[in-house]
Parts: sequence; structure tokens; C-alpha cells
Amino acid sequence: MDGRLEELGALQAAFAGRAQIQQWARGAELLALLQAASDTKTLDLLTRPITAEALATGSDITTDRARRIIEVLQDAGVVRKADDSSPAYVLSPEFGALHAGASGVELATALEASNAALERVHSAFSPPTAYDWESDALVIARDWGVRPTPAARSMFVMAYDALPAYRDRLAAGGPLLDVGSGVGGAALSALVEYPALRAVTVERASDVVEELRQRAQAAGVASRLDIRHSDAQELDDDAVYGVCYWAQAFFPSHTRESTLAGIRSALAPGGLLLAQELAAPADDSTSARLGASLDALVADCRGVLPGVSAEDLAAELRTGGFNGVEVVPTPVGQLVLGRRGQ
Repeated sequence: MDGRLEELGALQAAFAGRAQIQQWARGAELLALLQAASDTKTLDLLTRPITAEALATGSDITTDRARRIIEVLQDAGVVRKADDSSPAYVLSPEFGALHAGASGVELATALEASNAALERVHSAFSPPTAYDWESDALVIARDWGVRPTPAARSMFVMAYDALPAYRDRLAAGGPLLDVGSGVGGAALSALVEYPALRAVTVERASDVVEELRQRAQAAGVASRLDIRHSDAQELDDDAVYGVCYWAQAFFPSHTRESTLAGIRSALAPGGLLLAQELAAPADDSTSARLGASLDALVADCRGVLPGVSAEDLAAELRTGGFNGVEVVPTPVGQLVLGRRGQ
């Protein structure tokens, strides 16, 4: 009898483990459905109120299948009823904005970034190899890089208002050095917002550089922007820039010390360096801890430091020779500001 009880306990434990896997799988299933809805242009149909019957006709599926798809998307917050009395459905405000992608925060890019993270997780047990940083550089840059729309510029201005010395130097013309610029979310927004500003960006991924050139042309600021396709460790400017933004979260640990040394030399005496804490520490909930640990694993598989805190970033700047380093809370998260000595 004791043997049967032991086996029963093991069976119940296995059922519980399987249930956990099924719960995790639902997120992947939702992403797969959303990808399919995007690929088949079904989301285009849902930008305007549409019934399940009309969606079935437009998507060449049965009405029952269309109703089931809508039910899942509604429960997931992707669609909502057009109004309380209508049988029609439409994309929710959040997914409507994401699908439209006018700000540069786009559904296709978010899905690509999710797939890229899955690929990195798949490599977690692979033997150590040289970091393949180019494979998803453009996907990551697009995922983090907004376009310089009025809304995006307002977001940056809210941050700069908490940093009046940095803001005033941007307004006065800089010049700005953007190290690890990506597709230029911060740099292009600043150039549009501050007409006197001139900037230099440093980015080592060729496809990212090409997209940055296209975005600069589209924003009408290309004449005030020098785009350098190079490794930040090769910075050799001497006392040129009034301000610098360092996209520190995307720099591998073995490059950080030399990159900071190059930035310090490139800043004029008294020049300001700004960096951002990319993700705030997780709260103590199980889901937050799981999300943070997964993010840290993906970062590690990409060869970069997982979630450098603002306090650790401040210590890193001090070690790198910057003075007056301070952590500044802003509406977009904690920023770290340092100054090159005279």
C-alpha cells in the first residue's frame, strides 16, 4: 500500500508539472495566433469594426473558427467589442496603436524581438562561442528605437526636464555624441526637438547604420548628423563633445571599460555623460521574478550584462573617472549622469 501511495504522489506531481507547462505554452500559442493574424492581414480587417461573419469571409475560414479566434483575442485584450450593443469587434486601443506603428513601436518588430529572444534562449545550453551580436542587432535596435514623432519627443523632453544641465546643452547645440545609437530613437528625437543641435552617432552593425541613415533622412536632420559605422572602443575624438548618451545596456562586459575611457576623452572638460537603467529591479512577485530572470538569461545569451542597476551604473561611471555622478529619477525611469572633470 505504501508503494502505491508513493506512486500516486509521483503521478500527482507529474500532473502538476504538466499543468505548469501547459500554462506556459498558452503564451506561445497566443503569440503564434497573433503572428498568424498579422501574416494573413486579419489584423488589417480588425482596424475597423467587423463581425465574425465578415471576418470569416475576409479570412477564408468558417464562421465558427472566426468566432473562436475573436474570443481568444478578446480574452487576451487584443480586440474588444466595437460598442456594447454591436456584434462587431475592433482592435483594442493598445493593439491598434501597436499595429499602426506610427511611433516606431510596431507589432511586427515586437513579434520579431520575441522570436529573437526565443532563439537566444534555445542557445542557453550551447557550448561557449564568440558572441554572435550581428544576428539580431537590427531587431533589437528597432524594438527599442522609437521614431522622432511629437509623442516620442515629448517623452524624451520629460526626461530632459529632470536634467536641466543636459537639456540646456542640447538646446545650445551640443554637440551630442550618441554611443551605441541603434536606429536613433534618442538622437533623432533630440535633433528634431533642438534645431541648433549637431550630433555624432557611433554604431557597429551595418544594417542598423543603414536604417539610421534612412530615418535621419526621413526626419529631415541628416545634414546635422554624422553617422559613424564603427566600434565604440575605437573612439579617438579628443575633448569635442558637450554631452554624450551611452546606450550601456547593449555593451558586453569586456568592452565597457575601454568604451567609457573613449567617451571620457571625447567629452570636453565639464562635458556630461548620460546613461539609463534599462529595467528597474523586479518586485517580489513570482511573475516579476520569473520575468526578470528570463530577461537576464536572454541578456547573458546575447553576451551583455543582465540588468545593470542605476546604482551599479553610477559606480561604474565613478570608476571610469567621471565626477559628480548622480542617479536621477525621471518619468521614463532612472538615469545616471556623470561629468568629465576640468
